[in-house]
Amino acid sequence: MAQLQSAPAFHASLPSLDTSDEDWPYDALHDFTVRMAGHGLPISTRMMAGNRLYAVEQLARAHALGDRALSELALALFRHFERQRSGIAWAA
Repeated sequence: MAQLQSAPAFHASLPSLDTSDEDWPYDALHDFTVRMAGHGLPISTRMMAGNRLYAVEQLARAHALGDRALSELALALFRHFERQRSGIAWAA
């Protein structure tokens, strides 16, 4: 069974979420889909990009799985998504 990275190592490997002009930073979304697939939960990147309710539901599901690294990634993606939708640009 693969071991999860410790929190500091995970934070260091988290893709930057503040430099993308897109709704979802590709690298972070890819990491999210791979981690969710590891839990047997396939994610549609097309649905994540095009359906706000689907996206928020998947982020909430990920947050509740008990996988600390995945939970942190889901929270970071949610914060990025909300910043993009609000039109407010601010640094992390």
